[in-house]
Amino acid sequence: MEREKKNKIILDSVLLFIAIAPIFYFIQIEKVSYWAFLLGAGSWGIGSALKVVAHQLIVKRLQEKNTSLITTSFLNGLQSGFFELAAAFIVILLMKDKMDFDYNAIVCFGLGIGSYEILLVVFFKGKDIFHGTALEESSGKLSEYLDKLEGSRYYCFNLLLPIAERLMATTIHISTRGLVFITMITGNIFPIIIALSVFIIVDGFLAYYSHLSGKLITKKGYIQIHINLLVISILSSATFIVLMTPIKDVIY
Repeated sequence: MEREKKNKIILDSVLLFIAIAPIFYFIQIEKVSYWAFLLGAGSWGIGSALKVVAHQLIVKRLQEKNTSLITTSFLNGLQSGFFELAAAFIVILLMKDKMDFDYNAIVCFGLGIGSYEILLVVFFKGKDIFHGTALEESSGKLSEYLDKLEGSRYYCFNLLLPIAERLMATTIHISTRGLVFITMITGNIFPIIIALSVFIIVDGFLAYYSHLSGKLITKKGYIQIHINLLVISILSSATFIVLMTPIKDVIY
C-alpha cells in the first residue's frame, strides 16, 4: 500500500508538471492567449461526448452482432477521429474572427487537450476519460494487473510508461489538430485525412483491437502498444512539422 501511495505521488507530480509547465511557457514567454488552451480542451470535451454516444449506438451494437474484430476496431477509430477532429474544425472556424490562429496558437490548442487529459488522469484516475468508451472495462482490469507487478517492473509499468504515454498522447493531439489547421488554411484535404488515419490506428487498432483481443492487459501487449504509439506519435508530429513549415507564419 505504501509503495502504491509513493508511486502515485511521484507520478502525479511529474504529470502535473508536464501539464502546467508548457502552458505557463506559452502564455508568459510566447504571449499566446489562454483561450487557445481552453478552446482546445473544450473541443475535446464536445468531440468525446459525441463519440461516446456514437460508440454506444454503432460500434457496441456491431460488436454484439459478432461483427469482425477488424471492422469494429476500424469503425471505433473512425468515429473517434471524426468527432474529435470535426469538433476542432468547427471550434476553430467559429472562433477565427475573435482570436488569431497561428502556429503557436494551434500548438497550444492541441496542448490544451493533452493537459486537460492529464488533469483528469491525476485527479480522477482516468475514469472520466474512459467512462462510457470501449476501454472502460479494460482500463480497470489493466490497473489491477499492473498493481500486482513486483520490483523494477512495477515502476517501469506504473511510472515510466504512464508518463511516456501521456507525452505521446499530447504530441498526437497537437499534430492531429495541427493537420486539421493546415487543411483549413490550404484547402488541401490530405492533411486532415492523415489526422483521421492516425485516430483509426491509435483509437481503432492500438486501443480497441487490443481491448477486444485481450492484448491490452498482458505485459507483452502493453509494451507493444507503447512502442507502436511512439512510432505513430513521431510520424504524426514529423508530418505536421514538415507540412506546416512553409506556412508557419500564416495567421488564420
